[in-house]
Amino acid sequence: MGANRSPLPEQPQRAYEVEWTTISYRTIAFYAVLALVGFGVILYLIAPNYFSQKARDLLAAVSAGLVRPSSTEAAASKREAHFVNLDGTVRVRKAQSAQWIRADYNTNLEKGDYVQTGSEGVARIIFADGTNYMLKPDSLIVVEESKEDPVTKATRVAVQVSSGAVDLSTGRFEVPGSTSRLTIENAVATLAEESRATVRNDPDRNVHELTVQQGEATVTRGSTTIRLGQYEQATFDRDKAGLVRQRVIAPPELSEPANMALTMSQDPKSANLDFAWSSVAEAAAYRLQISPSGMFSNLVVDRKVVGKTTARVAGLEEGTYYWVVSSIDAKGVESQPSMANRFSLVQQVESGTQAYLEVTNIIQHGRVLEVVGKTEPGSTVIINNEQVFSIAPDGTFRHFTSQLARSGANQITITAQNRRGDMHTIRKSIVVE
Repeated sequence: MGANRSPLPEQPQRAYEVEWTTISYRTIAFYAVLALVGFGVILYLIAPNYFSQKARDLLAAVSAGLVRPSSTEAAASKREAHFVNLDGTVRVRKAQSAQWIRADYNTNLEKGDYVQTGSEGVARIIFADGTNYMLKPDSLIVVEESKEDPVTKATRVAVQVSSGAVDLSTGRFEVPGSTSRLTIENAVATLAEESRATVRNDPDRNVHELTVQQGEATVTRGSTTIRLGQYEQATFDRDKAGLVRQRVIAPPELSEPANMALTMSQDPKSANLDFAWSSVAEAAAYRLQISPSGMFSNLVVDRKVVGKTTARVAGLEEGTYYWVVSSIDAKGVESQPSMANRFSLVQQVESGTQAYLEVTNIIQHGRVLEVVGKTEPGSTVIINNEQVFSIAPDGTFRHFTSQLARSGANQITITAQNRRGDMHTIRKSIVVE
């Protein structure tokens, strides 16, 4: 028989204690945010400019995510027009609004917007396709169309000149089917690429005319269509059918001082400046105009010159000026002004220093560039032969260039000239897709 086994002794029971700390999601989020803030402070102390730019980019991305336009709206937004020059009273009434607001360089113009200049107001507007409108005093226009076809990429710009006088020029049409159109009363004009024209529309006096200085335009009113070439004009009477086409006298070519010329004088106000231009066969006289504004909103010289193609001018203050000449025929009919030349008159000093100029940012809007920078207060800034008018009292500036001529590499030249006559030029290479 087997031996009896004794029962195993009972094992003592073991007790375990578990301790934990409860951490809420709110606490985790708080410490995560605190860590991010600390990292951001360190990054800002190391590279403040880089941090500021990245913060602006992040904010823009977040804003774009909150309001995401459709593809058609996004394409249209890239074709908005901008003010590049403003002088005097200029107002804007946005589409679907009954209130007029003061125009500034941040005002974008879209379909249905009205632009009005006061009795001393002048404005220059550039569309993204290169079309350029300059409104003279007491003018009113309506933006009828400003868009790009999302499929073909053809651009369409249309403006109605309700009243006043407007100078305009079209850019180069890169895509077939692109158009630039304007309306005067019940007449519609379609301008060819790289054309220049002047419009006058005075409903009160029943004056309606379009004059082509360069290129060509096709004008249609009712069943009548005519084609205008260089120095041809279309007029009509609203109470009569049809259009009248006629030749107009041409302006002269400017020769002296050359465009962008710099004249140094120890006493600028007493300096004698000689102006010269070409002869026009039909001209009996000429009209010389000089202004410190590229839009000729105020004139310092307005002189009629008879029997010669030269003039001597004295008494100009130190500064930058623009000058044009128009022809006057034997009947007193005056041509459109010539293309403007720019010159600077500065006091000659022995400094040997360079003007301060900093380019802080260049932003591409299609083929139009937005150049942001800073210079000395009171300086003149020229970007690709275009004067920058939007210079703040502290010397900061922002400028939208005309449309660049070609795709690929383009060189941008930014030149600053201070009151002492010192100059500084910066050249940037920009690649346009």
